[in-house]
Amino acid sequence: MLVRQRGFNGFSYRDLAERVGVKTSSIHYHFPSKEDLVQAAVTEYSARNAQRVRDIDTSLPVDAQARAYLAPWLATAGGDAICLVGMLSTDAVFLPEAVHRILKDFYRLHETWLTRLLETAQAVRQKALPIPPQALAQAVFGALQSGLVVARLFGAPQRIEAAADLLTASVSAWAAPGRVTGPGP
Repeated sequence: MLVRQRGFNGFSYRDLAERVGVKTSSIHYHFPSKEDLVQAAVTEYSARNAQRVRDIDTSLPVDAQARAYLAPWLATAGGDAICLVGMLSTDAVFLPEAVHRILKDFYRLHETWLTRLLETAQAVRQKALPIPPQALAQAVFGALQSGLVVARLFGAPQRIEAAADLLTASVSAWAAPGRVTGPGP
């Protein structure tokens, strides 16, 4: 949580030790460097997030899948912490290549899932979206990440709603009125 609030350079082992009630030497024993600690944190965060995305029921209509995907983004918007991967992406110059790979995989996972959702919505209508699904997925995911930052800055959760609306409008406008399901990620 400290990294999600302050970034890579905004916390120390002492801060973490005080928060969890242990000595800094205990943390150093398990994580010899700050990079090791951050790598473990982002690996675990990414795994939980990937599982959440995989658990979205692909038999649901595409607009319901989009709402399920967006729910955690909207729930955390405007708080004192943003997405761990989004926060660390701003500190990328300080991070080892192993962490870069995890961050990039996180982005790819979300963009791939969003691309498939948009392709499904597009296929149902049998008409192309105004921009290719992959490009729209990248724009949506970038807008969600930026939306969290701006929502935090303003203390206004509604600041992420434009990004959420971009996705829901994209799938709703192109999905057939009936029950639309897709292949999922």
